Amino acid sequence: MFAKLRTVVTGLAVAAALTTPVLAQTTAPRIAIALFGPHPSLQQVSDGFKASLDAAGYAPVYDEGNVNFDRSLVPQFLNRLAAADPDLMLTITTPMAQSARQILANRDFPIVFAPVTDPVQAGLVDSWDAGAPLLTGVSNIPDLAATVAFMQSLVPGMTRLGVLYNPGDDSDTAFATRLQTLAPEQGVEVLLIGVDNANDIPQRVTSAQGRVDALFVPASSLLQPASPAIASAAGRISMPVFSSNTQSVGDALALATFAVDFYRIGERAGELAARILGGEDPATIAIAVPAPEDHLIRISQRQMTALGLTLPEALTGCDCVVD
Repeated sequence: MFAKLRTVVTGLAVAAALTTPVLAQTTAPRIAIALFGPHPSLQQVSDGFKASLDAAGYAPVYDEGNVNFDRSLVPQFLNRLAAADPDLMLTITTPMAQSARQILANRDFPIVFAPVTDPVQAGLVDSWDAGAPLLTGVSNIPDLAATVAFMQSLVPGMTRLGVLYNPGDDSDTAFATRLQTLAPEQGVEVLLIGVDNANDIPQRVTSAQGRVDALFVPASSLLQPASPAIASAAGRISMPVFSSNTQSVGDALALATFAVDFYRIGERAGELAARILGGEDPATIAIAVPAPEDHLIRISQRQMTALGLTLPEALTGCDCVVD
């Protein structure tokens, strides 16, 4: 059960970093960064992206902003960024990537998206093996088998897992569906709990009491900003919560995370951007997916104590427990 988990913890996975050439620049490339809203995880993507381009020898001029998760502002926002004639645009989150593909269909500059759980289901590309005209990017789909094994190690006897997700978000749906398909192979039944309005979170979390042994919160643009509400409702029913967001664990809003490192996702996006700026056609660049070493483990000691849980032997020495 723990083979993949031990691989990540001990760092024995094969490195999968992409290499990019360092190219001389006569002028600094102009790069637009479109975030869906302000959130630490999304900012990590942006920060990793910039660091990767710096490492590749570029010194871009950035035009970065967000719409505070307000979809009604997206068209005007994207058109403003496009009007500045960038050399490349980074779109952060699935909704922003989908909107950019549609609204900026007649653009002449490339777009790199990140993170998008399933870009094929989201309608961004036709295949994981290649991009589309002026479009490619990075998925944040985690190693789901290792994710389930990790949750079972922390919550002994876990056989039922509730997954909060937004049915209106293609990335949420893709993740939830994949997990629901895979988890039974490890003896875990998945209950999908749809949430399309943050105001409904307390009721939906409470409805899981007695029906599941733990809850999971994916990298959802609706749910992650509502982590305090999820934690509050789960705390009232002593329900363990696993999150895709390491910050939630650091703030003791979730028990633990075995999740893709969003900073590393940003770095992977920057690697793709460097290749495109260097002359590669994005349509020929396969979608980048997280390697085992692109995941992070974090466990909240405060949550462990509150829930009466102990660190499993498999994670002894992992240096992954935070206060």
